Amino acid sequence: MANVFLKRIASAWDRIARNNLNDNFDSIEQGFTKAAAELNAHKNASPAHKSEQIQHGLFTAANRLDNLNARFANLVVNHDGEDVKEVVDLRVALDASTHPTAKDRFDYDFVKLMKKIEDMAVFVSLRPYLEKYGNFDDAMQAALDLSKSTPITLVVPPGNYTQTRTLRIFRNTRLIVQGGAVIKRNFVGSMLVNGLETDNFSGYNGHGNIVIEGGGTFDSNGAVIKQQCSVFGFAHADGIIIRDITVLDVCGGHAFDCAGNQNVLIENVKFKGYADYVGDRWFSAAIQIDLMRSSANFGAFGSYDQTVTRNIVIRGNYFGRSSKLGGWARAVDSHTSTDGVWYSVIRILDNVIEDTTEYAISGNKWYDTRISGNKINNCASGIRILLPRVTTQYTQDANGNPTGRVNKTKHHVITENTITNITKNHAIQVYGRKDYQTIDDVVISGNVIDGVVARHGIHISDVYNYTIANNVVDNVGHHGILITRSTYGSATANTLRSVKGNGIRIEEGRCNNVTVANNILKDVGFSGISVSGESRRVRVFFNTLVDVGTRATESDGYDGIIFLSGVARSMCAFNDITGLGMRHGIYLTNTCSQISSYGNYVKGAGFDDSYNDNSIDPITSTANVI
Repeated sequence: MANVFLKRIASAWDRIARNNLNDNFDSIEQGFTKAAAELNAHKNASPAHKSEQIQHGLFTAANRLDNLNARFANLVVNHDGEDVKEVVDLRVALDASTHPTAKDRFDYDFVKLMKKIEDMAVFVSLRPYLEKYGNFDDAMQAALDLSKSTPITLVVPPGNYTQTRTLRIFRNTRLIVQGGAVIKRNFVGSMLVNGLETDNFSGYNGHGNIVIEGGGTFDSNGAVIKQQCSVFGFAHADGIIIRDITVLDVCGGHAFDCAGNQNVLIENVKFKGYADYVGDRWFSAAIQIDLMRSSANFGAFGSYDQTVTRNIVIRGNYFGRSSKLGGWARAVDSHTSTDGVWYSVIRILDNVIEDTTEYAISGNKWYDTRISGNKINNCASGIRILLPRVTTQYTQDANGNPTGRVNKTKHHVITENTITNITKNHAIQVYGRKDYQTIDDVVISGNVIDGVVARHGIHISDVYNYTIANNVVDNVGHHGILITRSTYGSATANTLRSVKGNGIRIEEGRCNNVTVANNILKDVGFSGISVSGESRRVRVFFNTLVDVGTRATESDGYDGIIFLSGVARSMCAFNDITGLGMRHGIYLTNTCSQISSYGNYVKGAGFDDSYNDNSIDPITSTANVI
């Protein structure tokens, strides 16, 4: 009899645990093979046991067989001659349960037998299917089809496999593509989808409870097959886990097109290599968070009932170049939407994202979002949360009718990300739509931004209720922190250095009820803190500014702190400003009114007057205004 010695799996899930698990699977498979060989040998040998040697309760098996044989003969021989009555013993099943008729008993035993067969098929190796079918496509699909009748775990052992058509995966499947297994695409189309072309699911009742893992590789072969395709296309599912695999070299499409799914985990996956040969897929993302809007969004199957992706965690993954192709356009993205529908509960945590040609992360109409702990390096743009333009198809209703409105989103937390060398746009941007809709309840904190070539470190516009705090912003090509048309917020305890534009700029459309406090700014080209746009109740206090306004000239004046363009009923107090490169330490222009200004230290600041207050109705004491 085969003995199988298994390695203990530690409580922590790491590389050693995973390798031990894979070794255990190999040992179990070898044990099954040996047991089958021993069983066949036993079956073909001379009888190893006689019925007299087998004990059954108080009797031997021979005694019971002889007894039952006599009873059966007596029942059949002694029927009444008028009618052959059913033999009562035939109604007794293998487990000793009694049934109304013999047919009921046979049906019962048959169901139990099929259940045993199905239980034996729960753990499946691809090897015997490869031997039977002779090619990967047929073998893989036959093995995947087992899940139509019972949950399965399918193991693809190490080896190189060529895939020549789309494969279909169904609910209750755990697919383990072991380390050393490489599945390479050699056709035009998605590699794996969770349904048939004829399927027409609604909501989240499609094929879910699917796990894909194991350390292997799905090679989309985009350096050779240069037509658009995706690797995984899943829709209408409840429960998707993709982890511990590598996805290589995608052309035009997505590594994972996630359309209308809920409860999704993507973890420890390497997304490497992307190409857009035609030039019309400059926006494509490795992970596309999508909804079932139309066949143009997701063409594998329906229905197109606006089911939206929600409850998704993207954690601990790598996005970057491969040895053959460049980085992705975007790592994670949503760009489609429908009026009245939101993507929600989105967690993007602890990923490494490199070399994207567009935004590393771009979320259109995301609701309840946390983006935290990511390392973003050498990307065109960093993190963006936005609403669609009102004139686009993405504000239409489910029937394609324009609505003339934009839906609000809320609850966005962007924290503890490290963002370096952003070459095109902003490191972090959150923007609603001017005159139409705001994004509410935003926290941007604890981020480290070092190197933004052309645009801003942090930019928010049309945002309501926000905190920008404890960020480090260094080496920025334009403004450090830009706040546009955004109310009820604060920019506090940030450290900004080597900023070519304004350190902190508040502009346009009445940024009312905003606090700018306890920030440290050094080496800023334009004004350190600039407040404008007819804003009310802006409080600028306890900030430290050193060597700001360094790009000031006689004709282009930049100051330590400047209030202009109709700012009223605001405060500039207890700030400390040092440096000769600026025009004025503090400049309150004649377009401003009712500015409380006191307790500032500006002695020696600027090449013109260190303090220049031209405002209307200035307030220069701490006394109450009554």
